Parts: sequence; C-alpha cells; structure tokens
Amino acid sequence: MEAKNYWFALKSYVYVEFKEKNILIYDTKHGDRIETVHERVITLIKEMYEPGNLGVISISNELQSDPCIRNFIQEVIDKEMGDLMDTEHFPNKPVRLIPILSLQKDIDRHIEYEDKVAFIGKDISKYLTEVNIYLNSICDKSCKHCAGYCKQIHCCTTNNPGIELPIEQVRGLLEQLRHSPINTINLYGGDILAYSYLNELQLLVSSYPKPLHFYMHHKNYRENGFIDSQLLELIITFPMDGNHFHEIWKQIKDKQSRLHFIVEDEQQYNDSERLINEYNIEKYSIHPYYTGENIHFFEDHIFLNKEEIFYKALQMREIFRNQKLNSNSFGTLYILPDGTIKANMNTSVLGNNAEDDILDIIYKELIENTAWRTIRNSHPCDQCIYQFICPAPSDYERTIGKNNLCHVTN
Repeated sequence: MEAKNYWFALKSYVYVEFKEKNILIYDTKHGDRIETVHERVITLIKEMYEPGNLGVISISNELQSDPCIRNFIQEVIDKEMGDLMDTEHFPNKPVRLIPILSLQKDIDRHIEYEDKVAFIGKDISKYLTEVNIYLNSICDKSCKHCAGYCKQIHCCTTNNPGIELPIEQVRGLLEQLRHSPINTINLYGGDILAYSYLNELQLLVSSYPKPLHFYMHHKNYRENGFIDSQLLELIITFPMDGNHFHEIWKQIKDKQSRLHFIVEDEQQYNDSERLINEYNIEKYSIHPYYTGENIHFFEDHIFLNKEEIFYKALQMREIFRNQKLNSNSFGTLYILPDGTIKANMNTSVLGNNAEDDILDIIYKELIENTAWRTIRNSHPCDQCIYQFICPAPSDYERTIGKNNLCHVTN
C-alpha cells in the first residue's frame, strides 16, 4: 500500500457481525472469514457502516501508518473481500451497497399496525410448507420412548391414548390444503393400520392431488395395498429383531419407501450403518435421539465446533433468514388426534382443527411465534459472532435445555 489516500470498501457479498468486543467479516461467496478483536479495526468497520458513509471510508496516510490497520486491510484485499481505490483515479467518493436486512412484508410491521385483513389478503397460505396429521394414538407396542420420540423426530406416538381424529376433520383439512402450495403432508399414528376410518381415508386419498407420506413404526408394518401405494416412511428403533427386519425389507424394498433409523448411542449408529450397507439401502435418514442420559453422545457427535459451522459457504439470504425465522420449524403445523393444532410438538396450542380455519392458525403463529420465528437471540448465542451463521435452534435444544449445542461458547 503506497503512501497516498484511498477509498476503502468491503465487497457487497461480505457480511459483518458486530459484537461488543469482536467482529466477524464473512465472505458469503467463497466462505472466507476474518475475525478480529482489535478496537481500531472494529472502529474502522463501524465507521464504514454509518449511513452517511454509504459503505466507503477514506484511508489516510495516518491510518496507513498504523500496522494493525494496514495488516487488516491487506488481509481483506488478499482474500478478495474488499477494495482499495486510489482517490486520484476516483476523486468523487464512490458508493458501495451494504447488505442490510429489510423485509417489506415483515410480520412485525403487521403486528405494529394490527392489519390482519390486509396480511391474510396477501395469501399467507404460501407460508405453510408442511402439515403433520396424527390420525390416532392407538398402538400396542409400548416402545420405551414412545412419548418422547415425536418431540425430537418425525415419529408416531400414543400421546392422548385411544383418541382418533374423526374422518370428517381429516376430509375438511385435506380440502383446505388441496389448492395450497404446501410441499409435504405427513400422516402418523399410533398405528395407522389401526385407524378406524382407514377405508374412508383410502377413498379420500385416491383422488387427492398431493403425495402423502405415511409414517409407521417397523413393528407395526404389515403389507397393505393402500399404505404400500403411498410414500412409506418406516421408523426403525433399537433394540430390534434382525430376522423381523429382514422379512420387512423383503416386503418394502421395491416400494416407495424411506427408512428412518433412530439412534441413542454409537453402537446403535453402527448397527444402522451395518444394516444400510448389508441391505444396500439407498433412501434412509439417521436421527439421534436424546434420552436424558446420553448427553456425551450428543457432545461427541451432534454439538458443532467452529470448523463444522464453516464447512460450507453460507449465502447472504441464509444468514438473513436466520435473523428472522427458524428454518427447522417455519411453515410446519401439527394436528393431533384430538384436533389440537401446534406449530411444534413442544410448544403451546394454537387452536383446534374442528373449530379453526388453517389461515387463522397460520396468522396466529406468525403473530404469537411459538416456534416459527424462534431464532438464536438468547444467551450465549446473542454474544457470539457466529450467532446467525449457525443453524437455527432445533428441537434438540428444547429437549436438552440448552440454547446452544456447540463447543464454541459455554
């Protein structure tokens, strides 16, 4: 850097996270980053972000003589995260667009003005991306963690034992969803095959334009022409009978099916891997389950470290998304056998399917925010420069009782 005056600006694809004593400068295009605790550097970048500077600041000879500033600017240039522009060639101060979150349809603005009619008029059904319907809570298998699986993973449950969702409510719900842009409709039990209205459900589904996913525990699986013609999501828990699994796999391997292995420890994970390899299973997912006693398994295999947080470049829109909504929960509703509607199996009730219109439920969740807009704004995440680089809070945080599942902050 020669002894002359320059204009200095960061690239428009660079995101900056300011905290009290440090900052993160992150390249959303290439994944590079610069972290610093130097007060003079932090002051320099804060000056760049002042509205009147329009993303560009002057680097005088005096600033260039500061080794801390000079080394920082050189690192920015070397990593192609910013520009130095000679004031002789650019006598008029240039302008650099700084990425700032500004959502014209932000729900907070509608809360402020209480404009429910106008907001619903924007077709808020587009916010609904997934609906989970529990048809019944009838099952005789007595899985050890039956009441807990569904609070962390897509899974069947016998919570509210003996109750069934009336077929009239299922029909009304599916009709409301028929013309919506929803991507996924999941159906669960208990045991779906024990649902009293299974034949009526088959008639409903036969003319339904959207694919339906049927979640069944492997112990409940039996060949059924209706279920087997749908998208079968088979849940595998341990311990399990290897011979029974072998027989089930012979029945479903050529069907539209995905296997979901729920694992509590490393041995169960290894057993899942062995089955996947032995049977050449192509469509599967492995889901860790927190039992209350296996925190070390989660610390070793689920908690993130810094390298894992930055394993791939995160786009600017993903970072901004993490500032406003929860990508793990947003757009999802659960309808339980008693008609209760929730945005998350761990959160409060929003309404009842027998009484409330889905659009009203969507609006209520957007306003009350039981799950959809839960972000990393609690301690210690609110003090961490990786606050919105990290994935959104999940059901694991709710279940474990920690706001962060990482090895970065305490």
